[in-house]
Amino acid sequence: MNTVSVSLRTWSVAIFILLLTGPAAVHAQADATLGAGDVVRIAVYGQDDLETVSRITEQGAIIFPLIGQVKIAGLSNRQAEALIEKGLSEGQFVRNPQVSIFVEQRVREETDVVTVIGQVKKPGRFAVDSLSDEGAQSIAGVLALAGGVGDDAADYLILARQREGGPENVRVDLVALLRNGDLSQNYDLQGGDIVLVPAMDVFYVYGQVEKPGRYRLERGMTIMQAISVSGGLTMRGTEKGLSLRRRADNGDIVSVKSALNDELLPNDVVVVDESLF
Repeated sequence: MNTVSVSLRTWSVAIFILLLTGPAAVHAQADATLGAGDVVRIAVYGQDDLETVSRITEQGAIIFPLIGQVKIAGLSNRQAEALIEKGLSEGQFVRNPQVSIFVEQRVREETDVVTVIGQVKKPGRFAVDSLSDEGAQSIAGVLALAGGVGDDAADYLILARQREGGPENVRVDLVALLRNGDLSQNYDLQGGDIVLVPAMDVFYVYGQVEKPGRYRLERGMTIMQAISVSGGLTMRGTEKGLSLRRRADNGDIVSVKSALNDELLPNDVVVVDESLF
């Protein structure tokens, strides 16, 4: 132990850890990825005034002196160190910076968090204990913490979770839950759960309509409603010239015989031809 300085500076702590536990322990810490809620100590060799202790936010970032916000969640220690070194170097704040990151508290293992991804306004990883404290340990609660669903969100989400019987995916009806207040869709959440909000289903209208383009596919929408949403037929358009293109199971785009009251499927293409007369 005589080789270990009694100073509490980070570099001395690193040497102490290495002597006590050997290189394998330090290597294992370096390989682990950083996550929201982790408390990290960041040191820059020879720049004691830059030493920082920070908790990684739910958005995956820390604030570091001189360079500001740095997103490090999902990175290994070494990757995060390189990112901060790059910021210090490119900003000409420190010449040849040598950054070291140590995790002082790792509180957000995968089994301790609920992950919300996809079409929400603030995706992130939310600690189960904080969800419980805020009374948000459910689908509706965690969506509120994530800022709600985005404008391009589907009207359902997928809850991926691990239970005693194995992994399972649950389709949650957002219309029933958020519009109709159906609490049967408000599943309780546990650590390790993933809430995925996919992008909305869409359809396309081309040809002789007033506003051709891409539109949200509402439940039960028919071809007639699709034409109405796209502004209706132009003076040259005709319902007799209407056709429907759909992707088959083998991936090919095929023409489907259809009528105005037929229901659309995701990614259908409605084409309105020009009248011959």
